[in-house]
Amino acid sequence: MTRDARTFAALGFSSTHDALDAETLLGDLGIDVVPIPAPKTVGTHCGIALRLELADEDRAVTYLETAGIVVAARVQIEDV
Repeated sequence: MTRDARTFAALGFSSTHDALDAETLLGDLGIDVVPIPAPKTVGTHCGIALRLELADEDRAVTYLETAGIVVAARVQIEDV
């Protein structure tokens, strides 16, 4: 049995510290995030990206920017 690929958002950060802080803050907001190895499309910033539902992406980025955490890259990825 195969699963259909789903599209997610992936947020990249300038540092591991920012990625870990973002994971905590978004979890506190009730946004489900999964730390993943940063996809090549995120660039060569930090090695960690956060995967989240597309529907939560804009709200997450706005919340992080308000908290002073800069999202260095935003990409869409397919995952199974």
